[in-house]
Amino acid sequence: MGRLADVVVLAPIRPVLTYGVPPALEAQVAVGSLVTVPLGARTLYGLVIARPEAPPPDVEIRPLASLVEAEPVVTDTQIALARWMSHEYVAPLWRCLALMLPPGLAGTADSLIALADHARREDTRTLSQEELFTVLDRRGPLRGRQLDRLLPRQRWRRAASQMARRGLVVKTPVLLPPRARPRRIQTARLSPDVVANADGDLAGKLAGLRSPVYPAIVAFLRAEGGPVDVSWVYAETGCSRYHLNKLAERGVVAFDTEETWRDPLADELFVPDTPPPLTPDQQAVWDVIRDAMQARRSEVFLLHGVTGSGKTEVYLRAVDEALRQGRQAIVLTPEISLTPQVAHRFGARFGRRIAIWHSMLTAGELYDTWRRIRAGEVDVVIGPRSALFVPMARLGLVVVDEEDAPGYKQGELPFESAGRPRDRLPPEPRVPFYHARDVALMLARLSGATALLGSATPSLESYYRAQRGDVTLLEMPRRVMAHRGRLADLQAHYGLVRTAYRSLPAAVDAADEGCYLPLPPVQIVDLRAELRAGNRSIFSRALQQALDRAFERGEQAILFVNRRGTATFVLCRDCGYVARCPHCATPLTYHGPEALLICHHCAHQEPQPTRCPQCDGQRIRYFGLGTERVERVVHERWPQVRTLRWDRDTTRHYAAHAAILDLFSSGLAHVLVGTQMIARGLDLPLVTVVGVVAADTTLDLPDFRAAERTFQLLTQVAGRAGRGVLGGQAIIQTYHPDHYAVVAAAEHHY
Repeated sequence: MGRLADVVVLAPIRPVLTYGVPPALEAQVAVGSLVTVPLGARTLYGLVIARPEAPPPDVEIRPLASLVEAEPVVTDTQIALARWMSHEYVAPLWRCLALMLPPGLAGTADSLIALADHARREDTRTLSQEELFTVLDRRGPLRGRQLDRLLPRQRWRRAASQMARRGLVVKTPVLLPPRARPRRIQTARLSPDVVANADGDLAGKLAGLRSPVYPAIVAFLRAEGGPVDVSWVYAETGCSRYHLNKLAERGVVAFDTEETWRDPLADELFVPDTPPPLTPDQQAVWDVIRDAMQARRSEVFLLHGVTGSGKTEVYLRAVDEALRQGRQAIVLTPEISLTPQVAHRFGARFGRRIAIWHSMLTAGELYDTWRRIRAGEVDVVIGPRSALFVPMARLGLVVVDEEDAPGYKQGELPFESAGRPRDRLPPEPRVPFYHARDVALMLARLSGATALLGSATPSLESYYRAQRGDVTLLEMPRRVMAHRGRLADLQAHYGLVRTAYRSLPAAVDAADEGCYLPLPPVQIVDLRAELRAGNRSIFSRALQQALDRAFERGEQAILFVNRRGTATFVLCRDCGYVARCPHCATPLTYHGPEALLICHHCAHQEPQPTRCPQCDGQRIRYFGLGTERVERVVHERWPQVRTLRWDRDTTRHYAAHAAILDLFSSGLAHVLVGTQMIARGLDLPLVTVVGVVAADTTLDLPDFRAAERTFQLLTQVAGRAGRGVLGGQAIIQTYHPDHYAVVAAAEHHY
């Protein structure tokens, strides 16, 4: 036995166990290695976090079972970050370390369930035991995960435990291998003999092959000059595998395999851009950040810039400075929906040096991206909170855009993305419940990196820290839209004559002169007054008139309502019964297109009721407002208008976010209806009207942050208006027109 290894087993047991390292593995096992270790009768995966010299007293030392990955899978900084998170969030250390691994890198421990030889159906005592017996008798021994898909999880596990105690089933621990594997493709190329010899010899090899596809294959492979993916050969020549096999038999073609990356940005075309001159506000901010980065100070900055003030350009300059120093950067976005737009902005500046990372990528894409990052082939990682946990060894900058967004708080896993059938129980919460902003600050401190927090509406905690002096506050109070050249391009591209820009004061140096707009005017509409005036529509008269004008001029609008579905609750007018989820006790949301009542917490579903289950009455009514109903009313009021809806129901796949953004930004739709996904970060130059259909949905939540969240949402969504040469306006509809959060948002008064 060689030296020892302290291992955190990836299972809910003691925090750290000490194992011996066999001599054959001594040179390969290092801090951060992924290994398998024996634990009782089981074998489990674990991470080496230290290499102690002496064993703990009076402890039997067992050897490691195997080394899973040749290279370490976590860095020293990641181990230190996991220890801090474990202490800060009172979470198991193995759970924190598991955040650092891509899905499928470590296999899972499971049990093989089999019927005992003497087991009979007559021995079962409950319906659950009989169901388990039937499945095992018909299918043979099954793993626990297989049974989870066939039977309700809680019921079969309880039945298996009862039957195991009576000797009717046998449970054997098994360790599944890692699911993540490099992707390999089959390639074809001309054989060396054909390449070296004259065409006369090739003609002899092709003799007797009458199809014209054979010369086409040879010509294509000769033009490529190297191995080509066989699927590409099929597409370019119209051949099939039969034709390639015929050429291989005659020594014309040779097959091989090669590894290829699964890159979600592989098909993206990044058009390089030139950094614009900085405005005076941007330059003042950038000078402070650049000085800290060049001095290698691990400093935290809070960039408070109004919507459209040019914060992204400051982020780009900071990332460029980190890359100049040979270091790397992480750029966090609050929503997966913002990742495509941010990736395009950074890709135009840094090309293929960027990568994206989020939970809606496939396991293979995450695994290959993780390997590229570990190998140092990626310099900038863009994504939501999980992007913090990639293995960047030269981290020099962490950017947290929209640092106040609630999406940075790790919560429960949405049931829809759990990948399980809807009739199963919801998954367990994702422990630890961390806040990505605080983790980012600790990661920057451990890495000696600069941290840059940015927002138009900073969280009260961050702003208080800045006032106290713990964080350096930087401010950009003016909305800078573009420089004169960019304005001319926009006007020419959209064929616009009208413009709402004014020049900066003449005292500003001409080289730095930009164009800017005041923040968009915001009108508060009292919905109580609309009702008194006889307007029963969900759109106030002011919003309808603004939309009419925008549509007449060929401009676009955004309608924001922070609720999905058609109606937020269903009520019986006879007895007051409200349809609630049997698991969560929350009101069920009505979704009109599917005619279903759905719980947005656990995804429980019920058919649309025709009678009240409590009093058998027929006066079932639907109340509240959601994105589906807003979209339907838009079609009824403006039938010629094309709409897009952007919420969780329409974006089950990552590509849907980019598709909706591309369709709307290209002008193929007039109205974008959405939830908080559309409230932040979008830069859409033709949007001149933003309507907040119901500002009270977040104001009355039982949350001590309700007023703060409402102000932030209203300010951010209003900031989507007027970001182009046309200017714009925002209209907030509310039953609380005098509430301080609504009034402050309308005045842009942080």
